Amino acid sequence: MQAVLHDKLPADVPDERAHCLAGGLISRYCSVTEAYLAGAGKEVRDLLGGGDAEWRDWRADRVGIECARESADDASLADCCTERGY
Repeated sequence: MQAVLHDKLPADVPDERAHCLAGGLISRYCSVTEAYLAGAGKEVRDLLGGGDAEWRDWRADRVGIECARESADDASLADCCTERGY
């Protein structure tokens, strides 16, 4: 998952867009299960580790996962996130 995000996730994107893209990219290149676990794990780590756990980040992760199901490639995944407000 880390390699996918390192190689595929653009730098300097707004937080919610990063969550949408990350959820989608992990779904596409790893699995839907791993995408859900990564999103939940990130928020739990933020909650317990002094970070900023946010419901809207989890929601953006789930939208990215939905977009991955509908997208044929990374560009259409990014377009889907944009169309859904991320």
